[in-house]
Amino acid sequence: MIEEFSAGEGTLELDGVIYSRFVGYSKADLVRRVVSVTPKVAPTLPSEGKTVVGVVTHGQEKMAVIDIIKIESKTLPTPFTGLLHISASSPRYERSMSDVCKTLDLVRAKIASTADGIIRLTTVGNNLGVLKAYCSNCGYPLSLRRRLLKCERCNNTEKRKLADDYLIGKEQP
Repeated sequence: MIEEFSAGEGTLELDGVIYSRFVGYSKADLVRRVVSVTPKVAPTLPSEGKTVVGVVTHGQEKMAVIDIIKIESKTLPTPFTGLLHISASSPRYERSMSDVCKTLDLVRAKIASTADGIIRLTTVGNNLGVLKAYCSNCGYPLSLRRRLLKCERCNNTEKRKLADDYLIGKEQP
């Protein structure tokens, strides 16, 4: 059908076939030769510029994988996966992703891009960064002490890129 119509909003084209992105109502624009789909129920989808909250599921030296559990103020039934690269994590130079966030941290970020179906995140901004962190040694929640995070259980001290409202924000579980 791609020879006759182009993929419009709510659709995607793979190997010359147009598919709907969700359950909904199809509409064919016979003048412009475009097929689009309007969702039956409008889903909450990640889009550029939206603020998200997620849990770091995996951290590497230059990248973190984040399960997005909230978009703006809407909690998602199933999380999306986003990527936070070290170059988009802080306005200053960071040596390692472990100075920005670690596995199980709760993070607020903005969606920088959704190109190629990959959700790229950024934590550059005053109210973006780690909302709640846990000790790497014992897993206990970390307390903020003079811009450093300290574990009250084992006295471990750690560093993260913190949101302005660390441990105060509404997104706390």
